[in-house]
Amino acid sequence: MSARLLTIPAVCALVLAISSFAEGSGEDWANIRKEYEKAILPLVGKYCIKCHSTRKHKGELDLERFKGLAEVRADLKPWQKMIDQLVNDEMPPKKSPQPSAVEQKRLLGWIDSLLVGEARERAGDPGRVILRRLNNTEYNNTIRDLTGLKLDPTRHFPVDGAAGEGFTNTGASLVLSPALLNKYLDAAREVTSHLVLTPE
Repeated sequence: MSARLLTIPAVCALVLAISSFAEGSGEDWANIRKEYEKAILPLVGKYCIKCHSTRKHKGELDLERFKGLAEVRADLKPWQKMIDQLVNDEMPPKKSPQPSAVEQKRLLGWIDSLLVGEARERAGDPGRVILRRLNNTEYNNTIRDLTGLKLDPTRHFPVDGAAGEGFTNTGASLVLSPALLNKYLDAAREVTSHLVLTPE
């Protein structure tokens, strides 16, 4: 019971913090930018750039390219990964100079503010929405479910390509060329040729 009561103020504080960030986003971004230039860039330069520069970029990570906040906001993934690596003591490597507890806390706090700010600013934005069509299997199954017949109308369609994830129903891989559109029209004619009109 006491543990549960202790979490309620923490949740309330988090909600208030997020709400206040949304209300004063201009001022908050100015503070985030100022903190980045004043404290975070020097910390990154001190503990990270030796291995993760534009020239070396170990692990294919180039932190030197983040000259300002605009570059940081354009690519958040390295900063998200940095949280796990710092918390799990994976970076910097054991033989390298280590940030103090105060420096680590400051860096983690800044990244947290950055990510919360981005989350609030992008709330409700799903990103780029790709128009997609049914893949061949989905189309065949839909026609079967609608008609009760196994007509296989896509047998003359090109094979669906798989996207980088290996799935054939990913929107990015489901292109609709003029030639394929003609095949859809032919398939529709074939399906309607099985139509039987009854008095009902």
